[in-house]
Formats: sequence, C-alpha cells, structure tokens
Amino acid sequence: MLSLSPSFARLVVVAALARYAAAATDYLIVGGGTAGLVLAERLTEDPNVNVLVIEAGGDGLGNIDISDISRVGAAWGTDIDWQFPTEPLTYANNRQLTPSPRGKVLGGSSSINGDVYERGDAIEYDQWETLGNTGWNFNSLISAAKKGEQFYAPGANDNIDYVLGDHGTTGHLPTSYGGVAPDFHDTVIEGVVNAGGVKSMDQAGGDVTGIAHVTNARLPSNNTRSTSATGYCKDFPFSQRPNLQVTLHSTVTKLLWTPSSRVSSGQAVASGVEYVDANGATQTANATNVILSGGTWGTPPILERSGIGNATFLESLGIQSIVDLPGVGENLNEQTLVAMQWKLNSSLPCPGSPFLLNVEPLETTFGAGNLAEVESLLNAQPEGLSTALWDMHKRLYEKSAPWIEGYIYLASPADGPSTLTWYPVNLHPLSRGSVHIRSSDGLEYPKIIYNFFQNPVDLYIMAAGAQRVQQIVSTPPISDYIVAPVSPAAGVTSIEDLSEYIKEQAGYTNHIIGTALLAPREDGGVVDPNLKVYGTSNVYVVDASVIPLQPSAHTQATVYALAEHAATLFTGK
Repeated sequence: MLSLSPSFARLVVVAALARYAAAATDYLIVGGGTAGLVLAERLTEDPNVNVLVIEAGGDGLGNIDISDISRVGAAWGTDIDWQFPTEPLTYANNRQLTPSPRGKVLGGSSSINGDVYERGDAIEYDQWETLGNTGWNFNSLISAAKKGEQFYAPGANDNIDYVLGDHGTTGHLPTSYGGVAPDFHDTVIEGVVNAGGVKSMDQAGGDVTGIAHVTNARLPSNNTRSTSATGYCKDFPFSQRPNLQVTLHSTVTKLLWTPSSRVSSGQAVASGVEYVDANGATQTANATNVILSGGTWGTPPILERSGIGNATFLESLGIQSIVDLPGVGENLNEQTLVAMQWKLNSSLPCPGSPFLLNVEPLETTFGAGNLAEVESLLNAQPEGLSTALWDMHKRLYEKSAPWIEGYIYLASPADGPSTLTWYPVNLHPLSRGSVHIRSSDGLEYPKIIYNFFQNPVDLYIMAAGAQRVQQIVSTPPISDYIVAPVSPAAGVTSIEDLSEYIKEQAGYTNHIIGTALLAPREDGGVVDPNLKVYGTSNVYVVDASVIPLQPSAHTQATVYALAEHAATLFTGK
C-alpha cells in the first residue's frame, strides 16, 4: 500500500480554503470518496484546472481498520463510518436493521467496504443507454473500468482461472484475487455444474453468468486494501500538485446560488457551497462548477436543502424551491441477501482464500418450466417504479440477464469442523425506497426507507434463490461434505417457509444506488447524460446515486468506472 506522508495532515488544513472564499475554484467536489477522488485526480492532471475537495471525515492515515483486509467490518460503527440509521422494514416484520456503514473518511466507502471488486454484465450496462442515457453503455463503462484498474494476475499455483484481457493493467487501482484458492473451491464449482450451473473463467469481461473467483481491491504484495485515496492520489500530500486542495472534517450542508441567475439563463447557477468546518463554524467556498459526490444517501439531502427536489415537500419544510425535481431522493434501490449455513464433516484449510461467486439467470434458479409465477409478478407494474424502469427490468428478464448471486464463504475455526455459508442475493429487486431530509438542518441525518419486499416478486425470487442454494448443496460432490444445515433449520424448504425465514433474517448488501437517477427527467431522472442536474447550469452528481440499474455485482467497481467515464466527459480525454 502507498505510504502517505505525515505532512499530509498539515497541508490539508481548513485554512487552505481561505483563498476559495473570495476566488472561485474551477471545480469544487463535495466528498472525497470513491468517485470524488477519482475525479480530483483526473481533473488536476491539467495544471490549469483548480480543484477543491471538501470531505466530512479525516484522512484515515495509520488506521489498520482500513489497510488490514483481515479486519473487514472492524471500521463499521467507528468514527470513520457515517452510521446512517434507517427506518424499520415495513414489509419484513417491521424489523430494525443496524445502521448501514458508509465511509466517512478519504476514500469513502472504498476504505471500509467488503473489498470486492467486480463488474456487472454487458446486458445491464447497455440498459443505461436504452433508458435514454446516450454514451452510457457496456463499451464506454468497460473502457473506463480498464483505464482505472491495475490488475495483478494470480500465481501459477493459486488455483484460479482468469482472462487477462478482461482486466486493465496500467491504471491507478490495484486489484487481485487475494490469495490461494483452497481445494474445496473445486468441489463447490463441480457441484454447481452438476446442479445445472456453469463455470466461468472470469466474470470481469461482460458475461457475469457462472461460478468464478472474484477480484478484490487489494495490493497483493502486502495484502492491503486499495482505496480511491491510496490508488488515485499518488501525489499525496499534494505537494507536487498545487492545483488540488483538500479540506477535512468539513461537512457541506447546501449549495449557494447566484442571485437572479434564472432571469437570463433559465437555469439555476450555483456560486459555491456552504459548509460547517472542523470547529463547527459555518463557512462558504466559491466555485465555477460544483460536483456532488456525497453518495446515495449523502447527495440527495444536499440537493433538497439547496431547493432542488419535490417543490411541495421542500416548501412544507420552509425551503424555497429552486428547481422542482421530484426524482431527488426517490428510487432508492438495494440488493438483499440472507445467510444460509451448513456444518461440514471435516476441517478444511482456507488460508486467506479468495471469494467464490455463483451468478445465474432466473431460468436457472427456477428451472425453465417453473417461470409462470415470476412472469406473472413481473408483469404487474410495481408501486413507486416508473414505467421506464419497469420496462428495463422486463428487458433484463427477456434477455436472460443474471439475477441471483450466490456469495460463498468457507470458514474453518481453530477447533472443530468447517462451515459453509452461502448468501443468495437478489441482484435486481423491483422494490424502491427513498432518502429525504427531515428538516432544513444541514447536520441532521435524513430519513431512509428501504422498502425491502414491498413488491412481492422480490420475496418470491429470494425464496426461490434459497431453494436453489439448497439444491446445489445437496448435489455431489458438495453433499459429500455436508453434515447438517445450521440455518435455516432442516425442513425449511418450501417457498412459504423460506419466505418467512427471509423476512426475519434478510439484510442489506450495502449496494445502494439510484437516488439521483441518471435518466430522462420525465422518467424520474435527476441528472442528464452529462451528469448535470436538471434545471441547473453548473451542478453535477458523480457517485452511486446516479446509477439507474443494479449491476450483477458488488457496486464498487461500477462506481470507479462511472467516475472514470465522468472524468472523460469533463476533460474530453
């Protein structure tokens, strides 16, 4: 991992903003997270472009909960985690989930997430353009992804298949498989194939279907996490790049507007932002362009407090409407998972092993002759889902796109037999939630509603996915190792019983998207194909909130690709 100079903390003090209070910087990026630091790096490659990044968290230097990949999850609930609370799950027994972890530190969630780096399927990325987003498709996104990736191939004895041409090798972000695959992974792969699945050589090239090992954002030489901070900001502490300034521990609360800007242009023109600094004082910074990279839960509240959102809702909170944009904060989409576990008959070695993912279309999950019920459910327009997004999901089904992921984990305690945990994941839920401010208070956490299983098809698909996992695990040679199920209990095998288990046990994947949708305005969109917020002339959003469709993957790699492509739009190269 890149060693960051201790002088970094001295050079990114809040005082660095003084010059921006009077003079406007070219680009002000709100949030030094996964996307924000990619943009900061790419924009400032031009020495004539000045960029200011305002980050709510700290630098994360020396924090082993970031760098040490064996401590994944240790940062959750600490001061580098936003710890966003969410509302009870209305359609899942009114359960209250623990706060969802989101990175509050340079690197954002790339600094605290599960470290998986995998791209979605070409079918899914092409749907972005079909939705009306010219230039956003598989070819543009895979090109952007490869530009940013520095792939380290596994060793000859690591027991991992891969296709080198599916990866980028000269980019900023180190990726690798993170270890040697244990022999038991061959058993799992054979079992999936015997149960009607397929083996994939590499899921990174646009065809995600099949079972394969998955890459991680990880530097293999010392097995440490790669983040947007360590990967992209090679010039930390920025002493060699004077056109890039970063301030920490400062929370942007809203945009500021140029008075009477609409009179001549018809578009709202931002003059900068208001923020609360490390001492709790309210400050302002001027900018020619503002890029919001606050994330799926952080960006919509800034827009709403700035007067961009549903005008009726904002005016009920005493906020003057600047742009009536009802899509802001809507379309929250999150993949759901549930843990299924089995006790094995022996202790199997798994030293630092990479992850296995099995990804399947619905016809494999259900069986080609058992699709009538899911087709019936898909043909009923879901509540809260626009016709355009509904049609997009139907096209996914018609094209046999990947829909169910199996996240496979082998654990071997020091004493006793190993356990096999298999998490079925609904990759394309139709249920939609929301994130909205509670008041005009810039530091108050928003109201977040998941709405898991609001649409019956989501629960039905999850239950069928669980049945499919039970089928695979009962297939040789995997079944040769199984002693008994741990959870759910033996006998919980019907769609009805598994549905009840899922409602009681399902959780989030931390793959939240969609609350500042990249889509036509009439379809609930918030940003246009240039990522500019509708009704404004110089406000942009570049983060996971614009993603219109869940990839059949963990979100991180798609956000990196999104940011790289956005940088191309801004720079023209």
